[in-house]
Amino acid sequence: MPGSFFVLGEGECAHWAALALMACLREQGLRIAALMPLARDAQWRQGRWHSERVAQLQAASSFAFPATALCPWPQPDPTDPSQAATAQRHPPNPDELADSFAVLATWADLVVVDGAGDPEESLAPGLAIDDMVQALGLPVVVACENSDTSRRQAKAAVMRCRERGIPVIGWVVAGEPLGCTLSAPCLGQIPADELHDPARASRRIDASHLLGLLGVGGGVGVQDPGQARH
Repeated sequence: MPGSFFVLGEGECAHWAALALMACLREQGLRIAALMPLARDAQWRQGRWHSERVAQLQAASSFAFPATALCPWPQPDPTDPSQAATAQRHPPNPDELADSFAVLATWADLVVVDGAGDPEESLAPGLAIDDMVQALGLPVVVACENSDTSRRQAKAAVMRCRERGIPVIGWVVAGEPLGCTLSAPCLGQIPADELHDPARASRRIDASHLLGLLGVGGGVGVQDPGQARH
């Protein structure tokens, strides 16, 4: 789907960067949907799954899709005794993720896939986030913090993507400017104290540069089928 992209990065930075990018694109008049392959903060409460991260993606989306549409695999912390019995037993697979993406793409101008976490972490035997990126065939925005560890991880992610033929269209940094360019355009520098506020963080994104790299224009939203938020 033209314009859609995957946000990769270690820890929470990718999640908050995805929210900032979504807010920025909505401000440009685009209808946005989010997809999170794995919700690692899921909790089983009162007969249903709850994930704060997925709830934040719901709020950032243009459409009031149910949480199950945005995240195919809620994954509770297996080290939490209260959640261990409900740990996800249905292994992730690329085909199911592609199906979820296709449904969301029916309504939205573009889909932002939140790939927060270690891109090389095993989701299932022989399957990592990197494999999900390749299966969807989407370009990548890399998110990182201003630390030596995060810089090394970001450089490694860029290298792995390019080895697989996955285009890296840009990167977003949380904190002070990075000393490296990651061989891709910088799309935004978000101060650390604004990262957890998507509305403020979105103002740090270079909207015109982002739209140009995605090959889309603002104000091209689809007709509202009755679910869109205004």
